[in-house]
Amino acid sequence: MKPYFFLATTILLESAAIMFMKQSHGFQHKLHAIAAIICYAASFLFLTLALKHLPMGWANAVWAGSSTLIVAVIGIVWMKEQVSFSQWIYLLFILVGLVGLNLSGKGA
Repeated sequence: MKPYFFLATTILLESAAIMFMKQSHGFQHKLHAIAAIICYAASFLFLTLALKHLPMGWANAVWAGSSTLIVAVIGIVWMKEQVSFSQWIYLLFILVGLVGLNLSGKGA
């Protein structure tokens, strides 16, 4: 169960890092920039721990896809970013891919 906790922590930390980068306004706000760097470093630490027990390709796909969806939803809801119909469709494809990956097994 620990590898999944590590992977989930990786996803949340990387998503937070992206939000902090956005809030840093090109590293103008130093505290947000520092928080982004810390979150990224911690996310790589937890990813490394997760990869001790999970297949690399599966873990990377879940990490990248989940973080993409989280950041996109936060951008839409919190930052009021506009999304076109086709972008919604492609975000749905990512979600379908994540569900498919998990339903088909990861080979661990």
